[in-house]
Amino acid sequence: MSDTTWGNLPVPNIYKELKGEFINFNDNEEYLECKYPIQEKYFNPMNTTLGGIVDSFMDCTMGPLSFLLGEMVVTKTFSAKYIKPVNNSTEYVHVKAWRDSISEKGTVYKAELFLDDGNIAAIAEALFVTPKSNPPSL
Repeated sequence: MSDTTWGNLPVPNIYKELKGEFINFNDNEEYLECKYPIQEKYFNPMNTTLGGIVDSFMDCTMGPLSFLLGEMVVTKTFSAKYIKPVNNSTEYVHVKAWRDSISEKGTVYKAELFLDDGNIAAIAEALFVTPKSNPPSL
C-alpha cells in the first residue's frame, strides 16, 4: 500500500497496522468497502479477535469514507453490536461503510462487517463531527 491513499493525506498508522485494503468506493451511493486480514496477534486467549480490533476495522473504513466524501471530521461516538465471532478460522473480513445522514449535530456513518464466508459478524454506527480548534499549549 502506498503511504498516501487519500490525496495528500497520509494513511493513518492504524490502517497500515491493520493492513487495510480499499476494495470499492462509490461516490454516488456514498459507500466504501475495505478488506482486512485477520492476524493472530489480535486474538484473545479464546482465539477470537478482540472487540476493539473489530471496532477498528469498521472505524477505519468509516473514517476514510468521510474524507473521500469531502468531510474533515473525527469520530465522536461509536457503538457496535457483535453478531458472530471473528476467530482463527477466518482469513479476512470485509467491511462496507456508508454515510447515513447529515445534521447540525454531525454526520452519522454506519458499517457492516462480514466474515470471509459472507456471514455478517458485526454492525456499527458512529457520529462524526468537525473537530474544535486545539486549545493553546500550557
